[in-house]
Amino acid sequence: MPNKTGLTVVLLALLAAPLPAGADAIGDNNICYSKFATADYEGAIGYCTSAIESGELSDPDLIAALINRGVAYKSTGKYELAIEDYTRALRIAPKDALLYQNRANALREMGDYDAALEDIQKSIDLDPKSAGAWYVRGAIAEGRGDPNGARKYFMTALSLDPENKVYRDKILGRGSR
Repeated sequence: MPNKTGLTVVLLALLAAPLPAGADAIGDNNICYSKFATADYEGAIGYCTSAIESGELSDPDLIAALINRGVAYKSTGKYELAIEDYTRALRIAPKDALLYQNRANALREMGDYDAALEDIQKSIDLDPKSAGAWYVRGAIAEGRGDPNGARKYFMTALSLDPENKVYRDKILGRGSR
């Protein structure tokens, strides 16, 4: 039978050991995501910023933090800051279709349809089966005053994700965006 005193000493030593590098940054990144997931965008921005500025995140974790903060910025109308985060993440992952899609959507929100179109085309080239990218492509066409093109792209999005209520409502004229 193991010695209880020895086991207690080992457990206390483990509890007193310093946290591995990045543990606080990972924690902040996890809290950032939970804040983002509950639409607490300002809270998400704060925790993401803390995680990003720590310099302790691995590239995949840094990309996740930049995406989450970018979406939070976009959701609060801070499009330029969202675009900066997506651009920074693209420097790390230049073949990430979702990053191009997110940046295209933020550019579209700002009314920069040419840059948005360029980014969404890169996203579609990288992942032609991304329903979200085709939806953003439709929103860009809609913003440019091309309802026929928009409908075609929205239909493509719906064909790739037929259960998506947002896409279906958009085709049926019940969508607001």
